[in-house]
Amino acid sequence: MFISISLLVRYLGESGYGIWVLVFSFSQWGLYFDFGVSNVLKSKIPELLTKKDFEKINGYISESVKLTLIISILLLLLGSVLIYSLNLTSIFNIKLDSEFTQFLFLINGIFFCLNFVLSINKSLFIGILNPKIAELSATITQILFLLIVCIFYFALDHLSLPLRLVLISVANGLSATLINGFYFYSFFRKKSYALSVFAPINKVISKDIFKNGMQFMIIQTFMVVIFFSDPYFIASYSSPEEVSIFDVINKLYQLPLLVITSGLASFWPFFSQKFHEKDFEWFRDIFKKFERIFLLITIALLFFTVIAKYILQFWIGKGISDSIGMSVLFLMTLAILSRVYFTFYANFFNGINKLKSQIIVMGVTALIKIPLTVYLLKNGYGLNGIFLQLFIFMLLWALFFRVESSIVLNKHAK
Repeated sequence: MFISISLLVRYLGESGYGIWVLVFSFSQWGLYFDFGVSNVLKSKIPELLTKKDFEKINGYISESVKLTLIISILLLLLGSVLIYSLNLTSIFNIKLDSEFTQFLFLINGIFFCLNFVLSINKSLFIGILNPKIAELSATITQILFLLIVCIFYFALDHLSLPLRLVLISVANGLSATLINGFYFYSFFRKKSYALSVFAPINKVISKDIFKNGMQFMIIQTFMVVIFFSDPYFIASYSSPEEVSIFDVINKLYQLPLLVITSGLASFWPFFSQKFHEKDFEWFRDIFKKFERIFLLITIALLFFTVIAKYILQFWIGKGISDSIGMSVLFLMTLAILSRVYFTFYANFFNGINKLKSQIIVMGVTALIKIPLTVYLLKNGYGLNGIFLQLFIFMLLWALFFRVESSIVLNKHAK
């Protein structure tokens, strides 16, 4: 990921990379609008595995794929309407032809819809307590994309910016489609699970998926606002160049964050399984181990921040790195640490399917964040203000869910 971003910044330029971030982020929003189907699988499959109800597991898998397919088609139709009805170049200060901008958004939207269905393989592997496969598929996708970007960078550097943006969009989309398609096929070829896409919809199972999934859907909607809306506000009140700086900072910390959160995500199905087995001593032991591990994570991330400026200069050159101060990096570190702490306990509540507190807390945060972000950008607080508010939100979340997890565990252990 680090190398691909470095090449992308150099290949597309600061402004071009900012445009790519806006377009790519727009398509990624849809991943959070699957009505919680993928998250239901992560919790439901471990529960049914405990009961050894394989017939019902097949039912949930088949209905989830059907629902995801229907949702992807609806999202493509809705996205197309938005793309061709909004003046995207004006809204996001994009200095490209309006028709080309719409075409670029549409390409990414089509690839998104394909992977919206195929990427359900990750939830399936996590659900059967094999999260390493999900992590492996994501890694291979990144490597394949990097190889293609390398070819573009060294062999097709003479092309215009619009053509470069199209090539990067197709490369990114094809990489994800090929790898997700392979692992989607592999899940059903190697595992004793059956997929019945053309069978009539099972209303009982579909209703249960929607009932549980809607809570995840609400949480995911709030998460989109909290974690993914900033580039659009920055573009509207600043410029695509400022979006580039924001994205570089995020990507700088994304590698350690992804490594940590991927490890934490693997606990989700085990939380579900152990909760239904009523093994509460296991929870207490895991919570204590996490607290000790978190101390090591804190030390590692602080050291990472100390050397971050040197990494940036080597990674993307002096242009963007010189405009990034240590104060921004330090605030980002605090926000990441708080997010890691919160994520562990959020996975606990996701696994045991107790989501009301998350809905309330994230809903209040989302309502506060939008006007606060606009205020901060309008009044010149810039990226320091953006990352400071993120840190405060994450810290409050971390403290709240740590306390609530102890309350819930003590209540059920009696």
